[in-house]
Amino acid sequence: MSRIDLKSRIACGIVLCLFALGACGNPADSTGRASTPTPIQQEVSTNPTIAPTATATHIHSTPVVTTHATPATHAPTAGSGPLVILTPTPLPGGSSQSQLVTLPDRTLTIQNASKQQGMDANTTAITLVMSVKNTGTKSIPNQASYYLLVGSEGDIFGYQSSATASYFGTIAPSNTRSGSIVFQVPTAAVKGLRLLFRPDITQETVFVALQVS
Repeated sequence: MSRIDLKSRIACGIVLCLFALGACGNPADSTGRASTPTPIQQEVSTNPTIAPTATATHIHSTPVVTTHATPATHAPTAGSGPLVILTPTPLPGGSSQSQLVTLPDRTLTIQNASKQQGMDANTTAITLVMSVKNTGTKSIPNQASYYLLVGSEGDIFGYQSSATASYFGTIAPSNTRSGSIVFQVPTAAVKGLRLLFRPDITQETVFVALQVS
């Protein structure tokens, strides 16, 4: 083999090696042009510990809307809801605001319901003078949380600014507790107020329309 042929083969080999190295270092796309690395690819190539960020998935949820429960307007069956007293029984010999509510193990007497100026210009104080008698054979509790006022649109008012301390507590059979509770309610809600009496026995929950003077 001549020296010229040997040099030609060596030159061809070098050219092929350079072409192969160029193809490996800068891959071409289907058109034969070299592809440009994306920013994420460049970051990963310079820092192997960083992985591409996953695409977030948005979950659309339906908001929960809370509405006021509307009190029933008729007397339901036992255990299905509160008893609504549309025509209260007046207390014999009592005032026009007096009412007598008879339940299986107790009687609730509303002797008077009156209104006065509230704690500020927008509130009215509703004072209820009441008594609870235990007509059953077992002791019953009487707690402040049993008494709430309900507006004509279903709003519930439970804030009691004052109450007779001795009115609350355990009542022995045949015994009675008497006292008063003062509620603070918005003046705009005074008309159509009802007392929600919700004792420890769910079936004895009642709505009583108040005659506020």
